[in-house]
Amino acid sequence: MTNAPTLRIRGAEPSDAEALTAMANLPGVRHGTLRLPHDPQSRIERRLSADSGDHFLVGVIEREGHDSMIVAHGGLMRCGRRRAHVGEVLLIVHDDHVGRGYSTAILGALLDLADNWLGLQRLELEVNADNLTAIRLYERHGFEVEGTKRGDVLRAGLLIDSHVMGRLRETPRRAEARAER
Repeated sequence: MTNAPTLRIRGAEPSDAEALTAMANLPGVRHGTLRLPHDPQSRIERRLSADSGDHFLVGVIEREGHDSMIVAHGGLMRCGRRRAHVGEVLLIVHDDHVGRGYSTAILGALLDLADNWLGLQRLELEVNADNLTAIRLYERHGFEVEGTKRGDVLRAGLLIDSHVMGRLRETPRRAEARAER
C-alpha cells in the first residue's frame, strides 16, 4: 500500500478555473453538492476573479511523473452588514481522492483563517442530509445540525433533505500587553 501524496494548500488563482470546473462537474462532487451538471468555467472564473473578500483555497498534490493536480477546493465567504461576523463554508474533493484526509486538511485551513485571521464568530454551511461522511467531518470540527430543510434539493429527479449546520465560537480574547521595564 502506498501513502497518499502530501497535500499542499494554497490560495486559489484564476488560472485554477479549468481544473476546478472539471472537478466540480464530476459525478460524485455533483451528487454531494448543489452543483448542476455542465457547470460552465465562466462561473468559477468570475468567483475567483471577483474582489469580494471571499477566500478560496485549493489542495494540490504532486504526482510522480506528472504535473501537480488540484484534488480539493474550499471556500470561506464572509457575510456582510449585520452578519459580518459570519462566514459560509464550501468544500469539495475530487472523486478519485475521497477518503485521504484532504477534506480535513482544507477544512482545517479554512477554520484557521476564520478563527485566527478574520475573527469570525459563526460559520455555517448546508449539506445534503444523506452525505453522512461530510456531516461527520463537520461535526468533528464543531459544527452542529441546526435544522433540516425538507425536500430542499432536487437531485436526479428526486427531492432530498439538506441540513443547515453552524459552528459558534467565543469572541477572540485580547492579548495582554507586556511592557518591558
